[in-house]
Amino acid sequence: MASIRLSNLTKRFGPFTAVAALDLLIPDKEFVALLGPSGCGKTTTMNMIAGIESVTDGQILFDDRDVKNLPSGKRDVGFVFQNYAIFTHMTVYENIAFGLRVRNVARSEIDRRVRTMAALMRLEDRLEWPSGKLSVNELQKVAIGRSAITEPAIFLLDEPLSNLDAAFRAFMRTELKHLQHQFQQTMVYVTHDQIEAMSLADRIAVMNLGVLQQYGTPAEIYNRPRNIFVANFMGSPSMNLLPCRLVSEGSALRFSFGEAGLLDVAGDSALARRARSAPSADVIFGVRPEDVEITQAGGANALKGVVFFVEPVGARTVVHLKVNGKVFKVTKEKRFKIAIGTAVGLIPPVGKCHLFDAASGDAIGAG
Repeated sequence: MASIRLSNLTKRFGPFTAVAALDLLIPDKEFVALLGPSGCGKTTTMNMIAGIESVTDGQILFDDRDVKNLPSGKRDVGFVFQNYAIFTHMTVYENIAFGLRVRNVARSEIDRRVRTMAALMRLEDRLEWPSGKLSVNELQKVAIGRSAITEPAIFLLDEPLSNLDAAFRAFMRTELKHLQHQFQQTMVYVTHDQIEAMSLADRIAVMNLGVLQQYGTPAEIYNRPRNIFVANFMGSPSMNLLPCRLVSEGSALRFSFGEAGLLDVAGDSALARRARSAPSADVIFGVRPEDVEITQAGGANALKGVVFFVEPVGARTVVHLKVNGKVFKVTKEKRFKIAIGTAVGLIPPVGKCHLFDAASGDAIGAG
């Protein structure tokens, strides 16, 4: 198989820079997700890796070989598109076999591999069907099987699950991971869905406006976001972010949230040490919804909040509050009950809180 190294990779369309000086190492046999909102440059990056899009500047290395000027057909890359790109006049069997026939693989070997792939994709009973009669879910399975059967060194998937229903997306996430484990391919997966990225990828590259924001394991991205964009983009619900001001009183340190109250922090805690390294007294305080405790209003060292919406979402309940005029969310167990309009105290655990510089948006200290 192959590793992928992107060095100073840049793509410009006239005056517009779609991807800006991207440096990224995708190790051999790893599953990496390119994650970000629409227009962030993730699909353009994938298209450059595939050879579909030309490179303005920089290098694309497969292992130690620069493939920047190599035609797409000679890169040993499999590609699955969002819109399937299936030959609807062919049967399922013919579609899956297409890449092998182009490569002049022996008929007996084609048959063996097509039936093995059909079993993996659970399409055994559809092999003789015209592809035009398949459901949307089945079409995407055929598209994945057709690309995977040639066992390319690098497998690229551009939002392949976005048109599928929710239950089938969950099923296909498991199947894709199983497929990657079986064929030991280097996989690059473009998505705007952070749940897909977190559940599938060994590493995630978070992008915004053509710029790489952070690259790391799902745990690193979620637990130690490098800036406000990553903190806000990762997580459902996303991280609570509240502007506050640092107030020092001798050895004591407080976070002042205006009308929402004060939080005292022990002077020798990791959070206090990070706060003292802040470039200014104005910071953004971050905490994940699942880490916050709800207590009675007026509790010690708790922020003041008022419930304005309670959202049951299956296995949990999301409590929406107003804190100093801003929306603040807390996730609780599904049986949690609280009345709208209730005034409460909110206790964020000091060890799981994040600090960001209000001016730059960058994480302060450990983030």
